[in-house]
Amino acid sequence: MNTPLARFESREDAAAQLAGALHAYRGQSPLVLAIPNGGVPLGRELADALAGDLDVALVSRLALPGNAAATIGAITEHGWTYLLDGPAGGQPDPADVAKEQVAKLDRLRQQCAIYTSHRPRPDPRGRIVILADDGLATGATMMAAIHMVRRQHPARVVCAVPAGLADGLAAVRPYADEIVCLRVAGLGPDISHLYHCFPEVGDAEVRMLLRHDAATAGAEGGRALADAMPVDIDCGGAVLHGVLDAPANPAGLVLMVQANGHGEHTVRNQYVARKLNASRLATLLVDLIAPREPMRKDKRQDVALLTGRLRKVMQAVPGLVLARLRLPAVPLACFGTGTAAAAALRVAGEAGNRLRSLVLAAGRPDLAGAESLRNVAIPTLLVIGAGDPEGIRVNDLAFAALHCPRQLRLVAGAGRVFEEPAAIEDLVALANGWLLQSIAGAEPGAA
Repeated sequence: MNTPLARFESREDAAAQLAGALHAYRGQSPLVLAIPNGGVPLGRELADALAGDLDVALVSRLALPGNAAATIGAITEHGWTYLLDGPAGGQPDPADVAKEQVAKLDRLRQQCAIYTSHRPRPDPRGRIVILADDGLATGATMMAAIHMVRRQHPARVVCAVPAGLADGLAAVRPYADEIVCLRVAGLGPDISHLYHCFPEVGDAEVRMLLRHDAATAGAEGGRALADAMPVDIDCGGAVLHGVLDAPANPAGLVLMVQANGHGEHTVRNQYVARKLNASRLATLLVDLIAPREPMRKDKRQDVALLTGRLRKVMQAVPGLVLARLRLPAVPLACFGTGTAAAAALRVAGEAGNRLRSLVLAAGRPDLAGAESLRNVAIPTLLVIGAGDPEGIRVNDLAFAALHCPRQLRLVAGAGRVFEEPAAIEDLVALANGWLLQSIAGAEPGAA
């Protein structure tokens, strides 16, 4: 019999209660596959409590165009799609469904690179698999996850959620070997009201929660794995939050700077960082605008402010390298986007700076100023989307003003920030090749 409806304090509290209900699986080396992003904190606690392994089940909810809260189905990382029969928001147009599929599949591929490119993924074959999420509403994402894991021939599939809506649980029940749900709620739009504390979970937190299993796999398999470490950098009144990803014996460190102030690094930058890590380059992602900082919009355009903060970040790098990487020094490069690209150029044009290479992606190099552009001496790569005519214009002018080894490369695609999967892959290839050559001491070919 289900317990009386009550609120959980947090995902961690829910996981502790759920682990009690799953105690029979302790000692059987279960594989907990958590549905990101909210299911991963819960999955981490479950895996630890049951002495199992943790990985992510990369599936995503499909929403009704124009109504993000209305679920129409779910899609797996391999493109298999489950569509609800008679969704609450009405039957969507097939063209809208196709557009949503492309967008969510792109996001899943990026998540795969962010979460898993630095470690082997556990094989579910022959194992007890526990699919975990922080709640179940329509059951669409769980259905997609079941389909995905069944193709890998597990011994048993258990769906574990702290709370679920009755209709969604009924839809999933025929396809799972077992369902464990602590609270069965009535009809409603979601299950967040069943938690006192229900914060959003970002990609950086997911990576941190997966880190323990990555380190264990590395110890067993002899692989050098990247390790994500949060860092705080005091810039005189503003504390900037960064993430340091450090493979063993890195060939260099790439400062990846943006000026958004959203409190979360862009998926694009995280994806590029994971790919650079795989090439033995450490990365430090830093937003030069602190989250919830007053007048963020104005500060994004204040290149002098951003330049000063980038100097502070660079001053902190030797200490971070010594304390976190346990290395005396590593070659330093910078990957800048937007207005942060202008700040990177100004710093690169200053005497005595330690930068060896620049990559500026969808940047505003024109804001750096003519004098700074003339003074840059290090190899500089400008990358811009072919679908951004204004970006092409300002980057072309900056390219003409630079006198250093440089290249200007266009990436095919309709957007200006490399939204399409092929565009971001092209960006990764260009940045990776340029940085490796210049950090290693061999100048890339100048234009």
